[in-house]
Amino acid sequence: MGVSERVLSCSLLAFCDASKMAYAAAVFIRFEYSSCVQVQLIQVKSRVAPVKAVTIPRLEMLAAIIGTRLATSIVKELGQKDIAQFFWSDSSAVIA
Repeated sequence: MGVSERVLSCSLLAFCDASKMAYAAAVFIRFEYSSCVQVQLIQVKSRVAPVKAVTIPRLEMLAAIIGTRLATSIVKELGQKDIAQFFWSDSSAVIA
């Protein structure tokens, strides 16, 4: 990748997941050049699940919430309102 190579596209990728012990989200930035693709981790946030029993779908939703909040704050800091954002979850409750 050359120094003068232009970025063809830029996007944010947010991944979120949960277990009965904790839930988390990670946000990556993806740059696409004509010759390659570069992905860089930007920020991760995790939280321990509450002591009181909570269902896994609820924890998956909490993970999705922190993922969207992370992505929103990153877009705000970058000052790029038109950046493509993709959110990934393995939970059918979150996807629905």
